[in-house]
Amino acid sequence: MPRPSRRAPLRLLLAAVAVAGALLLAGCGGGDGGGEDLTGDLTAQQLLDRSGEEFAGVESFRIAIEAAGGIDLADAGAVPGGALLAGDLDISGEGPVQPPDRASIDARIALSGPTLQGNLTRVGDEVYVGVLGQDFRVALPPAQVALLDLGALYPTLTGWATEPVEDAREDIDGTPTVKVTSQLDPAEALADLGPLLGTGTVTPEQARAAVSEGTLETWIGTEDLLPRRIHLVLTGDGSALGPQAGVGAFDIDLTADLSAYGEPVDIQAPRDAQELDLDQLGGFAGG
Repeated sequence: MPRPSRRAPLRLLLAAVAVAGALLLAGCGGGDGGGEDLTGDLTAQQLLDRSGEEFAGVESFRIAIEAAGGIDLADAGAVPGGALLAGDLDISGEGPVQPPDRASIDARIALSGPTLQGNLTRVGDEVYVGVLGQDFRVALPPAQVALLDLGALYPTLTGWATEPVEDAREDIDGTPTVKVTSQLDPAEALADLGPLLGTGTVTPEQARAAVSEGTLETWIGTEDLLPRRIHLVLTGDGSALGPQAGVGAFDIDLTADLSAYGEPVDIQAPRDAQELDLDQLGGFAGG
């Protein structure tokens, strides 16, 4: 079975922070709990695989994200938006997504110093940030724009999963789900995060030394096999990757709720957006 394409959700999350808005999003799932249970005799791995297949076919959804933690960048100037990424992170936001290249996220990002509030919109190859009543088009290289494919968040994270086990049956906002808990493959995780954080090529041995904890919890709807919630914990120290690593200690705790699958959305590029360089984002930060 072909594996869903992955681009790096954590990378896209961090990239969104660097662009000053977050990528973050919303909702919760609803259901009457009276439908057919499709989980049957599926193993935990089959549940992850089937949920990935179902998610790949959705035309729209809403996502709500909360992320906390910290990143110690060895050289913030060497990472796009590094001045914003370095230090403590406290991020929340929500909005609609139309995979693969449309999203509009209202976000609040509390960094080690300033707090950023506004909207992050992607339409095609363009990225816009709305702050203080003004919209700006952010000059980003195509590789960075590609990271903002929020439809890749779920398949990327499940692509890191190893040793999945089913450990609960729970309701998420009225929707019956099966909870699958997995360990994370450090090499897969750091291979996706590396291009953003400047870690360079990482061997499996280096990755295992760098990641001290990595777990993924996934709540999958029993009636449609679509993901309703994901919870990621990733901690470690990038200095174990060697002197070429661009990141030191890192600690990320991220929860995303996904809902409103297939509901109509209309995401358009802001009109009359001004040009904005990443280096100017700090000027919009409030204390």
